[in-house]
Amino acid sequence: MVKLKWGNTLNFESENEYYEVLGFLAKEEEYVRVYTESNDKAGAWAGQGRLSMRNVSMYSLPEALMNAFNESVDGRLSETRYVRNLRENHCFTKEVDPTGKDFTKILHKESLEKVLETVPKEYENDFYRGYHWNCEVVRRVRKESPYNINLDDETEDLYTEGRRIAYYTTKYERSSKNREAAIKIHGTKCMICGFDFEEKYGELGKGYIEVHHIKPLSEVNEEVVINPETDLICVCANCHRMLHRFRNYIVTPEELKQMVKDNI
Repeated sequence: MVKLKWGNTLNFESENEYYEVLGFLAKEEEYVRVYTESNDKAGAWAGQGRLSMRNVSMYSLPEALMNAFNESVDGRLSETRYVRNLRENHCFTKEVDPTGKDFTKILHKESLEKVLETVPKEYENDFYRGYHWNCEVVRRVRKESPYNINLDDETEDLYTEGRRIAYYTTKYERSSKNREAAIKIHGTKCMICGFDFEEKYGELGKGYIEVHHIKPLSEVNEEVVINPETDLICVCANCHRMLHRFRNYIVTPEELKQMVKDNI
């Protein structure tokens, strides 16, 4: 596959990656600033287009941007050709002059609708994957130590299994009536990805689903009244594990739904 080369460090492995980054730059939150500098006004040879990080970890960016910023020494990229491309071909035409000196101009998209008009139909999913990119979750996935990932089977022995180990931990009482009520209200299809155990496994899977507390009981620290309709959701085992992927961070149902949608 031929790389799409845009300048000093910003390169794309494919058109899919190109439109993913476009979607990310079109987000409402300004994680990466797009701007121009009229260096010719300061005696330099010409104007430049730049990208700079804005209060975000490099490791939470889409891969092409992460790789480019990884080579940057000052948290910004000089990518004149790419910035010009955003302005001329993807409607990043709204200019803000923060100093009033006509030297630095921040570029914003004209509107999401206008940018979408420049995205071919076959790359819309890639664009939306970037647009809905959750920096916090991606950073955790990339930077978490393996010791901070939830694992059921942690042992000191790397090669043998079956040794009896006593665990002392805190368990939070759950009501079977709340579980039954949640299933009655929400059904047995996964509310994240739509998986149906009966459809997949027939009679064996009939009536089976797991129930997830939207607000973990471990964060409540007291007995509480649970509303099965608003406090519980029904999810498949895979989605349930992804919601609890990290020890110190519960992925929200909305975040996981968007990830599933973006990766279809």
